[in-house]
Formats: sequence, C-alpha cells, structure tokens
Amino acid sequence: MNTLFLIKYLKHKRITVYQLSKRTGLNESNLGKILNKKTKNPRIDYLLTIAKALDLNEHEFAKLCGYEEEED
Repeated sequence: MNTLFLIKYLKHKRITVYQLSKRTGLNESNLGKILNKKTKNPRIDYLLTIAKALDLNEHEFAKLCGYEEEED
C-alpha cells in the first residue's frame, strides 16, 4: 500500500482521519495504524472501502495499492 499517496490525498482534500473514519465506517485507530505504517498490508476490503469513500478513480486506486503508472 502506498501510504504516502493516501496521506497526500487526504491533505490535499483537507480530510482528517476522523472524517475518513466516518465516511468509511472503519475504526479511527485502524486507519491511524495504516497511515503510520504499523499495518504493512491492510486487507483489500479496507482499501476498497477507502477508495469508495474518497471516490478514487482507477488510476488513484492503483496508486493507493502501490502500483505506479509506467511512463511511455
């Protein structure tokens, strides 16, 4: 998971961990552990829930999952 992407995205959109917790229904503590890299490989359902709550497009979701776009 690309936590740096998620942190930057949240900062850019001015969304707090508390707000993300409310949008996703996920525990604020678990989200904090993900953002602080204490949870190295979060469950895919967490990633999907976060992506839906933030309305990420497919490219942003790929970045969230740790996949980078290849440059031509």
